[in-house]
Amino acid sequence: MMTEEKKRQIADALSKRLGNIVCPMCHQSQYTLVDGYVSEPVRDDYKKVILGGRVIPSVMLVCNHCGHIDRFALGVLGLMENENTEHNKEGNGIHD
Repeated sequence: MMTEEKKRQIADALSKRLGNIVCPMCHQSQYTLVDGYVSEPVRDDYKKVILGGRVIPSVMLVCNHCGHIDRFALGVLGLMENENTEHNKEGNGIHD
């Protein structure tokens, strides 16, 4: 579970960059922040499943009206704590 402080940091970062978030599907503006993180694997070959390796750590918002899910990369939002990988220095949010 995320702390209330972490949830506030995420909400503040999203609000600063996006303002009022409107669902691209139903055009409603009420979302729920999923209480946890998602790490999307980054692979060199789409046909292979690899455990471990590069990922894009993200948070998800779910539209309260239609269920549409939006994902946001933590690195781009400036929310990755103490990560000094070469990829993060480039600002792309990919973590080894």
